[in-house]
Amino acid sequence: MSAATTTAPVGPRPAGLPWRSSLAVFLLMLLAAAAAWMLTPRAPPVPGGADALPRLEMAVPSVIGEWQLVPSLREQVDLAVDGDGERLINQPYDQTLLRTYQNARGEQILLAVAYTRQQSQEVKVHRPEVCYTAVGFEVLSLDPARLTNVAAAGTPPVDGMRMVARSVHHTEAVSYWIRMGSIYSQNAVDTRLHLLAEGLQGRLRDGALVRASRVIADPGEAQAAYPQIDGFLAEFAAALTPEARALLLL
Repeated sequence: MSAATTTAPVGPRPAGLPWRSSLAVFLLMLLAAAAAWMLTPRAPPVPGGADALPRLEMAVPSVIGEWQLVPSLREQVDLAVDGDGERLINQPYDQTLLRTYQNARGEQILLAVAYTRQQSQEVKVHRPEVCYTAVGFEVLSLDPARLTNVAAAGTPPVDGMRMVARSVHHTEAVSYWIRMGSIYSQNAVDTRLHLLAEGLQGRLRDGALVRASRVIADPGEAQAAYPQIDGFLAEFAAALTPEARALLLL
């Protein structure tokens, strides 16, 4: 007599996604990936590649009006320091230039120039008042200013800042401007809002800082020093090559 065979009950088979639903999920994933790629901020291409950018060291002349490049005997405030006054390891700038110029009367102007191709909320041009404070200066005044005669005819006026900063060693009267993409930025809020708006459009903008200063004996001398500093900046802008102007100004 043969043994009876038993058959295990077969349960319901796990249901897979219908092919239409699978296709819909695939298309949604594809669209999401494409949207993420399109919304990723990107720096605008540089004609001829990054190597085609003018070098500040070569583009800024050694003679600017009555001012002659001289060896610097005074250490300038660095262009990129952290809150403890230490130089940042991840340098935010592609190019920097620190120089001292002197006229026939022995008066000196300290010039600092920086350029970066890509800015973000985390990596951007450092505001001078932040850098000065980080290395021990006290910012006595900081005011918006239209830097006259710097802009070329037919270009937007240069809206910058004037600052008086004092350390235990000396006091400086400072004029500067920051070009942040397609605007001149006069405060941190302007900077963040502009970078946010550009980022939402999928763009990373470049930026530049131009800073000129003079050592003064007393903070009360700042108002008399500013016309000379701003005059130097106007001559500086006029002496730049067109390619260098495009880096530093609108």
